[in-house]
Amino acid sequence: MSEKTYTLTKKELNAEKNKAIAKFASVASHDLKNVIGGLSNIAYYFSKTLKLEGETPNAMLKLMSSEVANLNTKITTLLDMTRVKQLTKAPCDLQDIISQAVNETKTEGINFELNLLSSKIYADAERMKQVFVNIITNSKDAMQNKGIITVNMLIENNTVKTEIIDSGAGMDAETLESCLDPMFSTKLAKAVGMGLTVANQVVEMHNGTLSIESEKGKGTKVTVSLNILNS
Repeated sequence: MSEKTYTLTKKELNAEKNKAIAKFASVASHDLKNVIGGLSNIAYYFSKTLKLEGETPNAMLKLMSSEVANLNTKITTLLDMTRVKQLTKAPCDLQDIISQAVNETKTEGINFELNLLSSKIYADAERMKQVFVNIITNSKDAMQNKGIITVNMLIENNTVKTEIIDSGAGMDAETLESCLDPMFSTKLAKAVGMGLTVANQVVEMHNGTLSIESEKGKGTKVTVSLNILNS
């Protein structure tokens, strides 16, 4: 009997990783959510009832609340990865979707330069909004919440391309190659991880593409390409 060797492509490997993540999430999410909910209630109760003296105890209590919220966000994002199975598509305007994403992510220190065009697409509007929220959030973190994010919309033939360009630290070649891999993250680029993985997954489910260009010290450009809805 001859031995056969199978080599998985990177896309197939990522698909296997996603299956493993989904299995873990389905088993652990309920218990984790209960624990996080309990910790959140304790932190809230202490913050409202305890009168702590000194800066350190109050700082620790504030840190506890912040870390609980951070953990809850990570678990929610993990669950999102396992739930992107079906889309509710309808005709919508991509310009409106991007405008909503920008409004949801506006913070002090971040300036937006918007060059938007009305463009009809057939999509799950809520899911597509989350795509751009995730991308913009990554850009904000890369710039440490201070800088310029430029959003350009370009129409080429039957495709609308949306470019999100930040003035952040950028990524080196190794990070750029792996930034769409499930669960990938680095200390220097802490936002690169499930947010972009989910965004890429949703875009692919819309028969579109998500590409990233980046250079260390020169910022990052993420391009989302989608089919225009023919009237």
